[in-house]
Amino acid sequence: MQIQRSAMQRVLIALFILICPSLLLGKDSFRLVVPDSQNQQLSVYTINPTVSGASLRPEDSLKLSFNPARVAVNPTNQSFVVSGTRSKKPVAAVVTTTKGMKVFDVSTLVHPVGYNSVDRSGRFFMTVHYGTGSVATYSLGKDGSIGDLAHSLRTPQREAHCILTTPDNRFVYIPCVKNNNALFQYAFDAARGKLAPLKTFNAEPPAMFGPRHVAYHPTLPIAYFSNEQQLGASVYEIGKEGQLSDLQHVNTIPRRSPFEQGKRDLHASDIALTPDGKLLFVALRDFNGEEDSVFSFSVDSNGKLHPAARTLVGDIPWKLALSPDGKHLAVCEFGLHRITLFAVQSDGSLTRHPGVEIAARTNDMVTLPVR
Repeated sequence: MQIQRSAMQRVLIALFILICPSLLLGKDSFRLVVPDSQNQQLSVYTINPTVSGASLRPEDSLKLSFNPARVAVNPTNQSFVVSGTRSKKPVAAVVTTTKGMKVFDVSTLVHPVGYNSVDRSGRFFMTVHYGTGSVATYSLGKDGSIGDLAHSLRTPQREAHCILTTPDNRFVYIPCVKNNNALFQYAFDAARGKLAPLKTFNAEPPAMFGPRHVAYHPTLPIAYFSNEQQLGASVYEIGKEGQLSDLQHVNTIPRRSPFEQGKRDLHASDIALTPDGKLLFVALRDFNGEEDSVFSFSVDSNGKLHPAARTLVGDIPWKLALSPDGKHLAVCEFGLHRITLFAVQSDGSLTRHPGVEIAARTNDMVTLPVR
């Protein structure tokens, strides 16, 4: 009888493993979604942190009818928007993740796409185009589908790099890099998806800082910008009417030479803030040397930054993506066509996860919780 009972237990355990693999994943597990333009697909990976590091499990790729380039998560539901081109026309698709990933809607867009985001209410898809300064917002239906153009404009300067609403969904800041060097401020109408310039339109960053990407503090009225040309980050306080006031500017390393338009040298890229607001990361790309790094800063109770650590990474770290719990950082090493995973330590240092390297010709990615 005891032998039969043990055999039955083994059968039940085996069935449990086959039927419920997702239940065996740790609570820190997450998915990494990577646009693959070369193969017209989204590549999806499940990353499961373990005691000794992390394991990587490729999932089925999601084939697309266009060349994907950018991904933006909808913060209100289990979907995201992926954009790119088809026959040289800008397109975007909504991908749902409720019962496996599937394309829900594909739409041809009116304006070219670049950096993408979805507003905090999940009602508008937003994009800004680097080459032209074109900004556009599109309505999203209750089912998540992309609707009509809600609003469009052009920034006074080109090389516009980012669009992301503040946590209260009231304001948008659009930074411009290189010689354009501007930080344009808008009020966001969350009911209609329209942008209106604030009374002080340009926050006027210091000369040749080149603000690039933004991250917002989870509880304080603070915005952080990576500075492409200054090779550091800036801390701004968000006023009640949306105007930015600079509080602090921090550097990573000095430039080797003055910035020269069209010359590839040292350029900061992406910025990422842990969900608890305690650590900030800034990536530095070195096109002509070996200084490629991710710099870590601790964040104090007032939102100011303090240098914490520097981690040398692979060639041209273009995109950073934190896991949903902020314990792991994926770094897109563009020059090596790969994505590498690091564990985030409490002091801001990064520990490379051996074996978690993904071959990828991309400069964008997002992380999603495993549901």
